[in-house]
Amino acid sequence: MEIGDDLTVNEGTHKLLSTNLQILTDLTMSEPSNVSSFIAKNKVAIAATVGVVASAAAAYYVLSQQPGATTDTSSSKKKKKSKGKSLSVNKTKKRVYPADAEGFPALTAEIIAALSDEDKEKYALALKEDGNELFKEKKFEDAIKFYSAALELKEDQVFYSNRSACYVGLQEYEKVIEDTTAALKIQPDYTKCLIRRAAAYEQVERYEDAMFDLTAVTVFGGFNNKSTEAALDRVLKKLSFKVVESRMKSRVPELPSASSTSSFFGAFDDEPTVEGLPEDPEQLEPQTGDFFLISALKELSRRSYESYEKADVFIQQAVSAYKKEFESKPEDDSLKRKLAIAYEYSGSFKFLKAEPLEALKDIESALELNARSRAYVFQALILADKQDFEKAAESFDKAIAAAPESGEAYYHKAQMYYLTNELEKAKENFTKAKELNPDNVYAYIQLACIAYRAGNFPSAEEQFQDAKKKFPTSPEIPNYYGEILGDSGDQAGALKQFEISYKLQEALSKISVGVIPLTNRAAMLSRTPTPENISAATALLEKAIDIDPKADLAKITLAQLKLQDNKAEEAVKLFEEAAELSRSVDEKLQATSFAEASKVQLRIRADPVLNSKIQELMAQYGAQGL
Repeated sequence: MEIGDDLTVNEGTHKLLSTNLQILTDLTMSEPSNVSSFIAKNKVAIAATVGVVASAAAAYYVLSQQPGATTDTSSSKKKKKSKGKSLSVNKTKKRVYPADAEGFPALTAEIIAALSDEDKEKYALALKEDGNELFKEKKFEDAIKFYSAALELKEDQVFYSNRSACYVGLQEYEKVIEDTTAALKIQPDYTKCLIRRAAAYEQVERYEDAMFDLTAVTVFGGFNNKSTEAALDRVLKKLSFKVVESRMKSRVPELPSASSTSSFFGAFDDEPTVEGLPEDPEQLEPQTGDFFLISALKELSRRSYESYEKADVFIQQAVSAYKKEFESKPEDDSLKRKLAIAYEYSGSFKFLKAEPLEALKDIESALELNARSRAYVFQALILADKQDFEKAAESFDKAIAAAPESGEAYYHKAQMYYLTNELEKAKENFTKAKELNPDNVYAYIQLACIAYRAGNFPSAEEQFQDAKKKFPTSPEIPNYYGEILGDSGDQAGALKQFEISYKLQEALSKISVGVIPLTNRAAMLSRTPTPENISAATALLEKAIDIDPKADLAKITLAQLKLQDNKAEEAVKLFEEAAELSRSVDEKLQATSFAEASKVQLRIRADPVLNSKIQELMAQYGAQGL
């Protein structure tokens, strides 16, 4: 080992992973043209914080897997430390520095004080060389004594680094952090120490700090250090998982955006008259199950931004009131049927609030009381959401058997097949749903989408045009037609359809697609990121969020634009709000990963050394006309 060399302990174990750096840099330190070129040439390094997608539905960065568990660093897993002094020290070796009978350094404060600077340098290098020999023999505790003695003579970054490598071998990660930090104070761009400290931070679950160090390695390497890309991806996943897990413990379940809620209930037929009860709750005795149930159904039919929240409250009150009534009238069949309906809707609301287990309990209670077709459909949807497609299919079949002339079960069964890419089965069931309920606009849309996915764009266009003739005021049709046009590369056509969709939505008193066309139009404009398009997209997204504060897709898309506009603080806030609003754990992880990556960007920008390095790199690219 060369005198100036730094040490590596089991780098294969501690090398920090593969692919997708997707993190950070300051993007606003040069002229727009230079920045654009810089981004293009360093897309791996910055994609996570500036990527803008064509479709709002695809706005999330897809995480391919959940983060794995960290290595067990408990005392039971640590390597056993040797007891006493090692026999590996060559006692007979002639040493230039004072040593004891066992061959270990014997430097006192008095001896050190009496040494010349030249002798201190000579002793320190000799101590390091002897420490290196012990290190190669994996005698880490002994090697530490030599590096520590060298540090008493001279504060040197390599001595700190080598001692930190010994602590890696002993799995004493806090000491690894301490020594690498000392080395980096002397030499901030000491890449090996940054990587080693990042590995130690990861071991003690200080993932934010690990990401900072790995990003620093990338910056100091001029964005050419591929070895850290996988590490950043892994650590980001671990951090996101930890954050989401913590927040889930204190999570208060709430409904998603009004657009999502409306899309869910919009695919069902209106609830028929319940047991001869009036449609106006004012005609019913207050604080009764009947009053709460009819009030809930009335709010559902209103389909407004506030009505879904009210309907949820009324349904929970209906369940509670009917349960009390049922205790005194357990044989009342009418009461059983009404309680079953209340349970059905209670389960559906809990499903939308990402409480699948509680939702299933309510649906099962409904089925025990009165096995309606819709209860089976709700059950199937929950099971499909849990990826239990076999049982979901069984529930759909039961729903169809209970109401063979209803199109609801066929439609939702087709949706399951569409999502699992079984397009022929999906087409068959959507066609049946359309025959049974010719007024289900979603069946027409989905059949057109199947034609597009099958590669038959002319057929898809024709079906969308036919649907427009049948449903001329439907905002859904131009919205989804716009998504297909955008996917096929017709940006102008897509923008026009999104504009038409939102104008139709504005003309309606009830929500259908809500603010989704605004989000889609903004995302489409962002595909051509001129200043005018970015400004227009930002305005559209801010309008969407103002109308529907729970519009998570609008928030995550706007957050990405805020990053491009050098407003990382605002971006972090939007990403975190989107994570809270997202319904599934995967969506929460995706939004959280953006937020945490953005926080590291802020830390990098605030670091004077790294900020200066980034400016230097940007200037180099600008000078080269890149």
